[in-house]
Amino acid sequence: MSFKQFIVIRCPRCGKWTYARSRQKTRFCSRCEKRFKINPVQVIYAEDHKYAQTLVKLKNEEEMHK
Repeated sequence: MSFKQFIVIRCPRCGKWTYARSRQKTRFCSRCEKRFKINPVQVIYAEDHKYAQTLVKLKNEEEMHK
């Protein structure tokens, strides 16, 4: 079983999806400039940054089409 190095998370203020290293405790949102705590229950795990980037792109596109 490989360790998941990255997490995909959603900003609680503006809803923008972003990613971070899995051991980070907080994240700064580039859209609304809010620093928020990462809830480990509400994350999607990714094995590498390329997969995390792809997930973020897909999630943000999904939100635009709702």
